[in-house]
Amino acid sequence: MSETLETPILDGALTTPDIANTPAIETQTEGAPEGQSQSDPAPQPEKTPAWLQRKIDKMTFERRESERQAQTAREEMENLRRALAAARGEQQEEPQLTPDQIRQEERHRFEQQQVEQQSVQKFASQTEVIAKSLSGLHGADAVGQATQLLSERAGLDFGNKSHRELIADISELPNSGDVYYALAHDPDTAGTILDASSRRQYALLTQFAAKVGQKATVTQAQTPATPAVSKTPPPVSTPSGAAATGKKSIYDPNVSPAEFDRLWKAGVRS
Repeated sequence: MSETLETPILDGALTTPDIANTPAIETQTEGAPEGQSQSDPAPQPEKTPAWLQRKIDKMTFERRESERQAQTAREEMENLRRALAAARGEQQEEPQLTPDQIRQEERHRFEQQQVEQQSVQKFASQTEVIAKSLSGLHGADAVGQATQLLSERAGLDFGNKSHRELIADISELPNSGDVYYALAHDPDTAGTILDASSRRQYALLTQFAAKVGQKATVTQAQTPATPAVSKTPPPVSTPSGAAATGKKSIYDPNVSPAEFDRLWKAGVRS
Protein backbone atom coordinates (compact mmCIF):
# COMPACT_ATOMS: atom_id res chain seq x y z
CA MET A 1 0.00 0.00 0.00
CA SER A 2 3.05 2.26 -0.03
CA GLU A 3 3.12 2.54 -3.78
CA THR A 4 2.12 5.93 -5.19
CA LEU A 5 -0.27 6.09 -8.09
CA GLU A 6 0.40 8.74 -10.67
CA THR A 7 -2.37 10.24 -12.74
CA PRO A 8 -1.41 10.78 -16.39
CA ILE A 9 -1.57 14.37 -17.48
CA LEU A 10 -3.04 14.96 -20.92
CA ASP A 11 -1.53 18.14 -22.37
CA GLY A 12 -4.76 20.08 -22.08
CA ALA A 13 -6.27 18.15 -24.99
CA LEU A 14 -9.27 17.00 -22.94
CA THR A 15 -9.59 19.91 -20.45
CA THR A 16 -13.27 20.66 -19.81
CA PRO A 17 -14.07 24.36 -20.04
CA ASP A 18 -15.42 26.09 -16.96
CA ILE A 19 -18.97 26.76 -18.09
CA ALA A 20 -19.97 28.48 -14.89
CA ASN A 21 -17.32 31.18 -15.25
CA THR A 22 -17.71 31.65 -18.97
CA PRO A 23 -19.52 34.83 -19.96
CA ALA A 24 -22.76 34.43 -21.83
CA ILE A 25 -22.54 34.61 -25.60
CA GLU A 26 -24.27 37.62 -27.02
CA THR A 27 -26.99 36.61 -29.47
CA GLN A 28 -27.76 40.12 -30.61
CA THR A 29 -26.51 41.17 -34.02
CA GLU A 30 -25.87 44.77 -33.07
CA GLY A 31 -22.39 45.94 -33.78
CA ALA A 32 -21.82 43.37 -36.50
CA PRO A 33 -18.96 44.11 -38.87
CA GLU A 34 -19.83 46.25 -41.85
CA GLY A 35 -20.75 44.20 -44.90
CA GLN A 36 -22.17 41.31 -42.82
CA SER A 37 -25.95 41.15 -42.70
CA GLN A 38 -28.00 39.66 -39.90
CA SER A 39 -29.22 36.88 -42.17
CA ASP A 40 -25.71 35.56 -42.91
CA PRO A 41 -25.50 31.94 -41.75
CA ALA A 42 -23.07 31.14 -38.97
CA PRO A 43 -19.98 29.18 -40.05
CA GLN A 44 -20.39 25.47 -39.49
CA PRO A 45 -17.77 23.86 -37.24
CA GLU A 46 -15.47 21.39 -38.92
CA LYS A 47 -16.60 17.81 -38.30
CA THR A 48 -14.21 15.73 -36.23
CA PRO A 49 -13.14 12.51 -38.00
CA ALA A 50 -14.59 9.35 -36.51
CA TRP A 51 -11.21 7.85 -35.69
CA LEU A 52 -10.09 11.03 -33.91
CA GLN A 53 -13.34 11.30 -31.93
CA ARG A 54 -12.99 7.68 -30.90
CA LYS A 55 -9.43 8.34 -29.71
CA ILE A 56 -10.56 11.40 -27.73
CA ASP A 57 -13.35 9.39 -26.08
CA LYS A 58 -10.90 6.64 -25.19
CA MET A 59 -8.43 9.10 -23.64
CA THR A 60 -11.27 10.75 -21.69
CA PHE A 61 -12.37 7.39 -20.33
CA GLU A 62 -8.82 6.45 -19.35
CA ARG A 63 -8.32 9.76 -17.59
CA ARG A 64 -11.52 9.42 -15.57
CA GLU A 65 -10.70 5.81 -14.74
CA SER A 66 -7.24 6.84 -13.57
CA GLU A 67 -8.71 9.56 -11.39
CA ARG A 68 -11.18 7.10 -9.88
CA GLN A 69 -8.41 4.60 -9.11
CA ALA A 70 -6.28 7.32 -7.57
CA GLN A 71 -9.16 8.39 -5.34
CA THR A 72 -9.77 4.81 -4.26
CA ALA A 73 -6.08 4.38 -3.45
CA ARG A 74 -6.07 7.56 -1.38
CA GLU A 75 -9.07 6.36 0.61
CA GLU A 76 -7.47 2.97 1.25
CA MET A 77 -4.23 4.60 2.38
CA GLU A 78 -6.14 6.87 4.74
CA ASN A 79 -8.01 3.91 6.24
CA LEU A 80 -4.72 2.08 6.66
CA ARG A 81 -3.13 5.09 8.32
CA ARG A 82 -5.97 5.27 10.82
CA ALA A 83 -5.72 1.56 11.52
CA LEU A 84 -1.97 1.80 12.12
CA ALA A 85 -2.46 4.81 14.34
CA ALA A 86 -4.97 2.87 16.41
CA ALA A 87 -2.53 -0.04 16.77
CA ARG A 88 0.46 2.13 17.46
CA GLY A 89 3.54 0.31 18.57
CA GLU A 90 2.48 -3.03 17.13
CA GLN A 91 4.43 -4.50 14.23
CA GLN A 92 3.23 -7.30 12.03
CA GLU A 93 5.88 -9.92 11.60
CA GLU A 94 6.35 -11.45 8.19
CA PRO A 95 5.87 -15.22 8.05
CA GLN A 96 9.07 -17.23 7.95
CA LEU A 97 9.34 -19.41 4.84
CA THR A 98 10.76 -22.89 4.95
CA PRO A 99 13.54 -23.90 2.52
CA ASP A 100 11.04 -25.94 0.52
CA GLN A 101 8.71 -22.94 0.19
CA ILE A 102 11.59 -20.73 -0.92
CA ARG A 103 12.64 -23.25 -3.60
CA GLN A 104 9.03 -23.53 -4.74
CA GLU A 105 8.70 -19.78 -5.12
CA GLU A 106 11.94 -19.58 -7.06
CA ARG A 107 10.84 -22.42 -9.34
CA HIS A 108 7.50 -20.71 -9.94
CA ARG A 109 9.24 -17.41 -10.71
CA PHE A 110 11.59 -19.12 -13.18
CA GLU A 111 8.74 -20.91 -14.95
CA GLN A 112 6.83 -17.65 -15.25
CA GLN A 113 9.85 -15.94 -16.80
CA GLN A 114 10.21 -18.80 -19.29
CA VAL A 115 6.57 -18.48 -20.34
CA GLU A 116 6.89 -14.72 -20.79
CA GLN A 117 10.06 -15.14 -22.85
CA GLN A 118 8.44 -17.72 -25.13
CA SER A 119 5.44 -15.43 -25.58
CA VAL A 120 7.70 -12.55 -26.60
CA GLN A 121 9.58 -14.70 -29.09
CA LYS A 122 6.36 -16.02 -30.60
CA PHE A 123 4.94 -12.53 -31.00
CA ALA A 124 8.18 -11.34 -32.63
CA SER A 125 7.99 -14.15 -35.19
CA GLN A 126 4.36 -13.29 -35.96
CA THR A 127 5.18 -9.63 -36.56
CA GLU A 128 8.10 -10.70 -38.74
CA VAL A 129 5.75 -12.69 -40.98
CA ILE A 130 3.57 -9.62 -41.52
CA ALA A 131 6.59 -7.36 -42.06
CA LYS A 132 8.05 -9.60 -44.76
CA SER A 133 4.73 -9.84 -46.58
CA LEU A 134 4.12 -6.09 -46.35
CA SER A 135 7.63 -5.06 -47.41
CA GLY A 136 7.46 -7.42 -50.38
CA LEU A 137 4.27 -5.73 -51.60
CA HIS A 138 4.77 -2.06 -50.71
CA GLY A 139 8.45 -1.66 -49.81
CA ALA A 140 10.37 -1.77 -46.53
CA ASP A 141 9.25 1.73 -45.47
CA ALA A 142 5.59 0.67 -45.55
CA VAL A 143 6.02 -1.45 -42.41
CA GLY A 144 6.83 1.45 -40.09
CA GLN A 145 4.35 3.78 -41.79
CA ALA A 146 1.46 1.31 -41.48
CA THR A 147 2.25 0.59 -37.83
CA GLN A 148 2.41 4.31 -37.03
CA LEU A 149 -0.97 4.91 -38.69
CA LEU A 150 -2.57 2.05 -36.78
CA SER A 151 -1.09 3.30 -33.52
CA GLU A 152 -2.04 6.97 -33.93
CA ARG A 153 -5.43 6.66 -35.61
CA ALA A 154 -6.80 3.27 -34.54
CA GLY A 155 -5.18 2.89 -31.11
CA LEU A 156 -3.03 -0.17 -31.79
CA ASP A 157 -1.10 -1.08 -28.64
CA PHE A 158 1.35 -3.99 -28.66
CA GLY A 159 1.11 -4.10 -24.87
CA ASN A 160 -2.60 -4.95 -25.10
CA LYS A 161 -3.22 -8.70 -25.02
CA SER A 162 -6.28 -8.43 -27.27
CA HIS A 163 -4.30 -6.44 -29.85
CA ARG A 164 -1.48 -9.00 -29.80
CA GLU A 165 -4.02 -11.72 -30.51
CA LEU A 166 -5.25 -9.72 -33.50
CA ILE A 167 -1.69 -9.46 -34.83
CA ALA A 168 -1.36 -13.23 -34.43
CA ASP A 169 -4.57 -13.77 -36.42
CA ILE A 170 -3.37 -11.44 -39.19
CA SER A 171 -0.04 -13.29 -39.45
CA GLU A 172 -1.90 -16.52 -40.23
CA LEU A 173 -3.74 -15.02 -43.21
CA PRO A 174 -2.41 -15.79 -46.71
CA ASN A 175 -2.62 -12.08 -47.56
CA SER A 176 -1.38 -10.78 -44.20
CA GLY A 177 0.62 -7.93 -45.75
CA ASP A 178 -2.32 -6.63 -47.77
CA VAL A 179 -4.69 -6.87 -44.78
CA TYR A 180 -2.28 -5.02 -42.45
CA TYR A 181 -1.71 -2.31 -45.08
CA ALA A 182 -5.46 -1.95 -45.77
CA LEU A 183 -6.26 -1.66 -42.04
CA ALA A 184 -3.64 1.06 -41.65
CA HIS A 185 -5.40 3.12 -44.33
CA ASP A 186 -8.89 2.45 -42.94
CA PRO A 187 -8.71 3.72 -39.33
CA ASP A 188 -12.46 3.50 -38.72
CA THR A 189 -12.62 -0.21 -39.53
CA ALA A 190 -9.32 -0.88 -37.76
CA GLY A 191 -10.53 0.89 -34.61
CA THR A 192 -13.79 -1.06 -34.65
CA ILE A 193 -11.91 -4.37 -34.89
CA LEU A 194 -9.39 -3.43 -32.18
CA ASP A 195 -12.11 -2.35 -29.75
CA ALA A 196 -14.21 -5.49 -30.28
CA SER A 197 -14.16 -8.57 -28.07
CA SER A 198 -11.86 -11.45 -29.01
CA ARG A 199 -14.66 -13.49 -30.54
CA ARG A 200 -16.14 -10.58 -32.46
CA GLN A 201 -12.65 -9.39 -33.38
CA TYR A 202 -11.79 -12.54 -35.33
CA ALA A 203 -15.11 -12.48 -37.20
CA LEU A 204 -14.65 -8.85 -38.26
CA LEU A 205 -11.06 -9.52 -39.32
CA THR A 206 -12.12 -12.48 -41.47
CA GLN A 207 -14.77 -10.39 -43.23
CA PHE A 208 -12.33 -7.56 -43.86
CA ALA A 209 -9.63 -9.92 -45.16
CA ALA A 210 -12.12 -11.44 -47.61
CA LYS A 211 -12.93 -7.99 -49.00
CA VAL A 212 -9.24 -7.19 -49.39
CA GLY A 213 -8.79 -10.44 -51.34
CA GLN A 214 -11.71 -9.59 -53.63
CA LYS A 215 -10.26 -6.16 -54.39
CA ALA A 216 -6.91 -7.71 -55.29
CA THR A 217 -8.60 -10.18 -57.66
CA VAL A 218 -10.58 -7.42 -59.40
CA THR A 219 -7.43 -5.32 -59.80
CA GLN A 220 -5.58 -8.19 -61.42
CA ALA A 221 -8.50 -8.87 -63.75
CA GLN A 222 -8.63 -5.23 -64.85
CA THR A 223 -4.91 -5.11 -65.67
CA PRO A 224 -4.57 -5.42 -69.50
CA ALA A 225 -2.51 -8.35 -70.64
CA THR A 226 0.67 -7.63 -72.59
CA PRO A 227 0.09 -8.47 -76.27
CA ALA A 228 2.19 -11.34 -77.54
CA VAL A 229 4.81 -10.42 -80.12
CA SER A 230 4.78 -12.68 -83.15
CA LYS A 231 8.11 -14.15 -84.14
CA THR A 232 6.97 -14.96 -87.72
CA PRO A 233 9.08 -13.06 -90.28
CA PRO A 234 7.25 -10.49 -92.45
CA PRO A 235 6.04 -11.66 -95.89
CA VAL A 236 8.33 -11.13 -98.86
CA SER A 237 7.23 -8.26 -101.08
CA THR A 238 6.12 -9.00 -104.65
CA PRO A 239 8.67 -8.15 -107.40
CA SER A 240 7.99 -4.87 -109.16
CA GLY A 241 7.78 -6.57 -112.57
CA ALA A 242 4.86 -8.83 -111.59
CA ALA A 243 1.19 -7.95 -111.30
CA ALA A 244 -0.42 -7.56 -107.92
CA THR A 245 -2.45 -10.74 -108.49
CA GLY A 246 0.72 -12.84 -108.89
CA LYS A 247 0.19 -13.35 -112.71
CA LYS A 248 2.88 -12.53 -115.27
CA SER A 249 2.82 -9.26 -117.18
CA ILE A 250 3.63 -8.64 -120.85
CA TYR A 251 6.16 -6.09 -119.56
CA ASP A 252 8.02 -8.67 -117.51
CA PRO A 253 11.56 -8.88 -119.01
CA ASN A 254 11.67 -12.59 -118.22
CA VAL A 255 8.45 -13.54 -120.08
CA SER A 256 9.04 -15.92 -122.96
CA PRO A 257 7.87 -15.14 -126.49
CA ALA A 258 5.26 -17.88 -126.32
CA GLU A 259 3.93 -16.57 -123.05
CA PHE A 260 3.91 -13.00 -124.38
CA ASP A 261 1.89 -14.15 -127.41
CA ARG A 262 -0.57 -15.99 -125.20
CA LEU A 263 -1.02 -13.00 -122.91
CA TRP A 264 -1.42 -10.63 -125.84
CA LYS A 265 -4.09 -12.79 -127.39
CA ALA A 266 -5.80 -13.08 -124.08
CA GLY A 267 -6.11 -9.32 -123.93
CA VAL A 268 -3.67 -8.76 -121.09
CA ARG A 269 -2.18 -5.31 -121.50
CA SER A 270 -0.55 -4.83 -118.12
